[in-house]
Amino acid sequence: MVSGTSSTTNSNASTGSSIISALGTGSGIDSNKLADQLTEANKIVQAERLTSKKTLLETQISDYGLLRSSLAKLETSAAALGSADTFNAKALSLPDTKLLGITKLDAKATAGSYQLKVEQIAQAQSLSSGTYASASASVGKGTLTIRLGDWNAGLTGFAVDSTKTGGTITIDDTNNSLTGLRDAINKADIGVSASIVSDGGSFKLLMTAKTGAKNEIEITAAEDGGAPGLANFNFNETTRNLTQQQEGLDAQIRINGLLVNRESNHVTDIVDGLEFDLFASSTTETINVTISEDKSIAEQTIRDFVAAYNTFRTEVESLVGFDTEEKEYGSLHRDPLAKNLMQSIRNTLTASVPGIEGVFSTLSELGIRTELNGSLKIVEVEGNTGFRAAIDDNFDRVRDLFVPQTSSSSSDINVTKFSAKSQPGTYDVVITQQPSKGQLAAANIPVTFPIDTTGKDYSFTVKLNGIDTASISLPSGKSYATGAELAADLQSLINLDSNLKAAKATVAVSFDGSKLSFLSDSYGASSNVEFSAVGADMADLGISVGAGTAGTDVAGTVDGVAAFGFGNVLLPALNSKAEGLSLTVQPGATTGTINFTRGFAGSLTSLVNDFLKTSGLIKEREATINKDIERVEKDEETLNRRSEAYRARLMAQFQAMESIVRSLNSTGDFLDGIVDRLPFTSQNG
Repeated sequence: MVSGTSSTTNSNASTGSSIISALGTGSGIDSNKLADQLTEANKIVQAERLTSKKTLLETQISDYGLLRSSLAKLETSAAALGSADTFNAKALSLPDTKLLGITKLDAKATAGSYQLKVEQIAQAQSLSSGTYASASASVGKGTLTIRLGDWNAGLTGFAVDSTKTGGTITIDDTNNSLTGLRDAINKADIGVSASIVSDGGSFKLLMTAKTGAKNEIEITAAEDGGAPGLANFNFNETTRNLTQQQEGLDAQIRINGLLVNRESNHVTDIVDGLEFDLFASSTTETINVTISEDKSIAEQTIRDFVAAYNTFRTEVESLVGFDTEEKEYGSLHRDPLAKNLMQSIRNTLTASVPGIEGVFSTLSELGIRTELNGSLKIVEVEGNTGFRAAIDDNFDRVRDLFVPQTSSSSSDINVTKFSAKSQPGTYDVVITQQPSKGQLAAANIPVTFPIDTTGKDYSFTVKLNGIDTASISLPSGKSYATGAELAADLQSLINLDSNLKAAKATVAVSFDGSKLSFLSDSYGASSNVEFSAVGADMADLGISVGAGTAGTDVAGTVDGVAAFGFGNVLLPALNSKAEGLSLTVQPGATTGTINFTRGFAGSLTSLVNDFLKTSGLIKEREATINKDIERVEKDEETLNRRSEAYRARLMAQFQAMESIVRSLNSTGDFLDGIVDRLPFTSQNG
């Protein structure tokens, strides 16, 4: 019986020990590994969902980059299609010649045939000084006033060109040398260049004007009494201390028998849009120049656009539709913005262009059809119509379909600009206040011509458009035979002022037979002419201190809404349909009707720009996607934190369990020891 009891006790102890071992370290279970496995199993579904979402969003960002690139290429192609120069391109033919060379053929050139004869090339006047021992020799101090105009054949009379400004050169201690004078003239940028020429051990200053008969030079010195010498550079009606080496001449060209003069050998305006350089003259050679329309440029540009769109559609279809190569839908196939973009472009391709009335108002009427798969196809010939017939027979109407157009019923109201906000349409314009320029009318001149300036104080200061000039004086010792001659000199001297030149402000001076008038070059309320100071003898010219009449800003309405006027520019109201149009209004304008259409190319580029611009729709969508990515990353961080907390709880539970197991193991070992010491156990038997 004792023996049976001992056997039962040992069996129970062994079973308890096995259970305890299975629950704790005795079983060999890795608690860390088990916690990792349980944690991973707990988060795997949510983690995979977040990873999948983030991958999609990152793919969308990448694909929007591809979409942006493809869209930019399409925009470039459409912009070329919307350029007036594309449809106004010209071709040129002329024989080989050594007399001239074509430098530019602009789209605005007028088609036609022209016979050109170069009878004289332009020449620049040059003046040389006396000799100096060295380039660093002193020349004296003071000022040299340089004006441009036309000397007569005997160099006894000079007619100033009041449209040219000239300038004043100051020589002081910093540049009192032949070199300093040369540099000061060149730096002044007044239409005269200077160089120093060595002449057998001595040195001369050579001054060269621009080419042209009216670019010849007049120089008047005002010497510093303590450092004379600048008078050696006088070249005016009173004193000519320089030597003329060659006179200024205009180029003379006959065009279809008409003789025209130009100051420069670079001719830009005899035939609109055609520029050429003259190299030599001939009394016998005639150059036949033919300018014709070149439709091939526009035709190829249209074909290039069709190809560009088809490439764009193919590239983007894999992003917004089903990718046949990858056998899956693109990342943007459910993206509302991408889908809207494609639909908007398709609508533009098939819709009538707003504001166009005529033979062609849609691409399909031109022979550009949309296929079932969405691509474009050019139908060359379709009965008496088709793309070929449109180009050959209705080229002007083809241009009207593609290119932005503006028109006005009044020659005094012109549309000069439009913006992305301007909506196509017809707008009525009513002018309620005429634009005008500031002006001043002097009193009648009380003396008779000629007027001699010798010993007189004809000095004055002008404020033009709010800008003050320095003190200006008529040259001493000069006699004005007519009022027109006096007006020309006054205009030249005023416009020479450096303050006015910096502000690009000029005045026109005229004489009506009894009095002088001064007219600002600008329109608007800020335009005015004022004499702020006058010399003692200016009353002889009818001029006294005082301001003239200020100009006025244009005012009016566009489509019945008050517009903003500044100078002679009228701008439609903000947020109106005509916003962004800029109208130039000439005096005398009263009413007019303007029409604006973007053309197909303008409509498409405007649409694309809404998506591509810096603050555009694609940029906004990319910002939204990036925020979604940030939210996913935060969700991943939150999930990781929760998983770490979950694992920590598991490890705490395992550690508690192992503590219990260790305690049970210790108790088991204690019980085993007691059993072993009992007198009736087998080992003690």
